[in-house]
Amino acid sequence: MSVKKAYSKKLRIMWNSNAPWSISGYGNQMAELLPLITKEGYQQACIDFYGLEGGKLMLDSVLHYPKINHVYGSDAMWLHGQDFNADVTFSLQDIWVLNGQDLPKVKRWIPICPVDHDPVPKVIVDQLRSAYRVITYSKFGQEQLRLKGINSTYIPHTVDTTIFKPLSPEEKKDRKINAGLPQDSFIVGMVAANKDNPPRKSFQEAIEAFAVFLQKVPNALLYIHTLPEFPGGFPIKEYATFLHIGDHMLFPDAYQMGFNMKKEQMAKVYGVMDMLLMPSRSEGFGVPAIEAQACGVPVVVNNFTSMPELVQKGVTGEVCEVIYKQFSHLLSYIGIPSSKSIYDCMMRIKQSDRALMGQRARAWIVENYDTHKVFTEKWIPFLEKLEREVYPEKK
Repeated sequence: MSVKKAYSKKLRIMWNSNAPWSISGYGNQMAELLPLITKEGYQQACIDFYGLEGGKLMLDSVLHYPKINHVYGSDAMWLHGQDFNADVTFSLQDIWVLNGQDLPKVKRWIPICPVDHDPVPKVIVDQLRSAYRVITYSKFGQEQLRLKGINSTYIPHTVDTTIFKPLSPEEKKDRKINAGLPQDSFIVGMVAANKDNPPRKSFQEAIEAFAVFLQKVPNALLYIHTLPEFPGGFPIKEYATFLHIGDHMLFPDAYQMGFNMKKEQMAKVYGVMDMLLMPSRSEGFGVPAIEAQACGVPVVVNNFTSMPELVQKGVTGEVCEVIYKQFSHLLSYIGIPSSKSIYDCMMRIKQSDRALMGQRARAWIVENYDTHKVFTEKWIPFLEKLEREVYPEKK
C-alpha cells in the first residue's frame, strides 16, 4: 500500500485503549479495527495504556504511544494528541476510571462507552458531558444513555467470522484425541478473565451449576480458558476441589494462553466446546458470546445489561435469570445469576438439537456481528461524517 493511498483522508485519528497485540477483549477489538481504518486511508495513532511502556513504536502504519502518568491514559490523550496533531480521539475502555479534569482538554473526545450496570451510573453520565460524540456497543447501553439525555451511535463489537467458524465433526474428534480427552466427552466452556473476587464473570455460580449438571451428564468436562490461580482472582481450582469435581475441570497452559494463543487457535478452542457459559454479573458487551456462536457453539448468558441481546433465546442459546441485584461501588446494580437457572439452561441446550442450534447461532452472528459487515455498514459512514464535520468542503 502506498503512503499516498494510506493517508488519503485528512482526518487524523487517535485511540486510547489496550494494545492490539495484547490478549484482552479491548486489545482484540483494536486488532480488528486498526487495519480496516488504515485501509480506508486514515492516519492513526494509539495510546496503549496496557501493553506498551517507555517510548513510541511505529507498527503497520500506526504510531503507538505509551501512557504517561495516569494509569488509564487520561493525560496521554491530550498530550500525545497534541504531539500527533489528532483531530479526534476515540477511547475504548471503561470511562469511569478516567480523570475528569483531563477530558475537556482532549480534542474531540469520542468515547466508545461500555454500560455494564443498570441503571447507567452517574459517574459515567458525568464523564460523558465532555464528549464530542458518544458510541455505544450495546443496544442496552444506547437506551440507558438516551434515558439520561445523551445521544449515542450504536456500533457493536465484532468477530471475524472467516476465522471464528465451526469445526467439522472430524476436526472436533481429532482435537479431543490429541488433547487426550474421551471422544464422547461433553465439553462445557468458559472464556473469562479471573481478575476479581467476588468474580464479575460468575465463576462460583457457573461451577455450582456445572456440578449439578455433572450428576446428569457424567461424561461432562468444564474447560475454563483463564488463569485459575491469578492473584486477587476467584480460587477456581480450590472451589472445584471443595465441590469434589476437580477431576472434571480443564485449564489452558498459562504461558501458551498468555503469549502464543492466536485467533486461529482460539477458534479451535471454541470449536471443541458443546456449549459456552457466560453468565456474567455485568458486561458492557461480551465478546466470547459472539465468538463462540460464530463457531457454532450455543451460549448461556445472564439476563442482565447487554448480554441477552447477544443470543436468540431458545434458538442460538439460552438466557439464565438474575436471582438478585447487588449494589456496586459505582452506585448502581449488577445482576447475580441463579445457579439453578444456569443449570436449567445447560440442560435445555443439552437436550436440544445442538447441531441446528449451532447452525442458527453461526447465521445470527454472521448477519449481525461480522467484522467486515459492521465496519462497512457502521464504521465507514461514521468516519466519513466526522471527516466532513472536521474538514467541511468549501463552497
